[in-house]
Amino acid sequence: MDYSKLPVFAEADVVVCGGGTAGAFAAKAAADMGKDVLIVEQFGALGGTATNGLVLPIMHTHIPENPQCSYIANIVRDKMVELGAASANGANFDPLLMKTVLETVCDEAGVRMLFYTFIAETIVNDNKLEAIVVANKNGLGLIKGKIFIDGTGDGDVCVRAGAGYTKGNPETGKNQPISLRYIVANVDIRAFGEFINETIEKTGKNYAASYDGSSVYVACCAGDQWTFSDIFDEAIKNGDLIDDDKNYWQGFMVAGRENTIAFNNPEFFDEVDGTNPDHLTKTQIRGKQRILRQLQFYKKYMKGFEKAYIAEIATMVGIRESRNIETEYVLSAADLLRRVKFDDMFCQSNYPVDIHGKQLKCESNLAPVDDGKPWYEIPYRSLVVKGIDNLYITGRCLGAEFLAQSSLRVQHSVRASGEAAGIGAALALDRDILPKQVDGKEVREIMISKGAHFVL
Repeated sequence: MDYSKLPVFAEADVVVCGGGTAGAFAAKAAADMGKDVLIVEQFGALGGTATNGLVLPIMHTHIPENPQCSYIANIVRDKMVELGAASANGANFDPLLMKTVLETVCDEAGVRMLFYTFIAETIVNDNKLEAIVVANKNGLGLIKGKIFIDGTGDGDVCVRAGAGYTKGNPETGKNQPISLRYIVANVDIRAFGEFINETIEKTGKNYAASYDGSSVYVACCAGDQWTFSDIFDEAIKNGDLIDDDKNYWQGFMVAGRENTIAFNNPEFFDEVDGTNPDHLTKTQIRGKQRILRQLQFYKKYMKGFEKAYIAEIATMVGIRESRNIETEYVLSAADLLRRVKFDDMFCQSNYPVDIHGKQLKCESNLAPVDDGKPWYEIPYRSLVVKGIDNLYITGRCLGAEFLAQSSLRVQHSVRASGEAAGIGAALALDRDILPKQVDGKEVREIMISKGAHFVL
């Protein structure tokens, strides 16, 4: 099929492909720089994993002062706090209202948004992405742009355009486990909290379960050291749960919603390819079945859940890792573990290596350098797609090796990646240069001038 003959649905200076966390921040940043920006998004809301995937809270950077490396993060935090939908630092948030806030900040910046639209193919000539082929209720059509930003989460546009990529654990070829999150409402938090304390006293195990008088936190994994290990083991023995229900289980409170707990599970360990629609479909079907089973487990084995119900199930499967796109610089495991610093960095983090289902072994020669700055940095060049002159990659699939990706996949990093890509795109357009010719140091300086916080 000659896609170039399709009707043109829209054109923009900057086309952001995917309106997830990184995409929303990229669009806002480019629009703030005076560019005409269009977001193309398959769902009916912005935020991606953070909202449609119910992924909360935002993890701490593990750096003193917890720098978010993003001025837009400050704007979003303030709006969420004003709505009573986030904790004071913005880390814990209501995913439903986050959708509205992200859409509002983009709308106020002049960003155009096109929801319920899938990206099917690309048109590339002379190493330049000229248009994306999309499908929606109007049929097939083209969206043209001068610069494109891939925020699809899996590098879909990059791959369709011919960019190189890696995928999965290099030792096994397998991706990290995937999850389907859900939220339980009408929990008697006080009763559940007292049950936690009773369980700690009864078992003598005080690990990954707490109650501070107003909020709870719980977790359980394989092994018997967890506060809730014995309860899970009993339910498995009785046939009320299976082993995988215990292998990863974690619950947080939700800011702005009383008597509500968000669960970071069930987790799946076998069919885990986030680019395989069969795997995604099975996870939604089997995940919902597990969620119903887990609710009955809470009601039978724990206090406080007698009148609880499922309030939300994620519309997006929680993908930790799929493709990693080849960029002008690919962040390596050594870069991360040695805490390498870059002149063109746009993000700082000391979030730990977080590979689910894998026992990490690091050689001694990868020990961190003690430079008094306990963090690693991500360079701007890791956003610039190699071989495609006008394409950026943002989010968890930016240019990084498998191990490095397991740390930078969290929300503060992907937010910063979108912001940096949006500013870089605007500078490239202003100066009629390629994204790879933009000075990443200048990108960071603009971020700081607008209110982004770094430890310098």
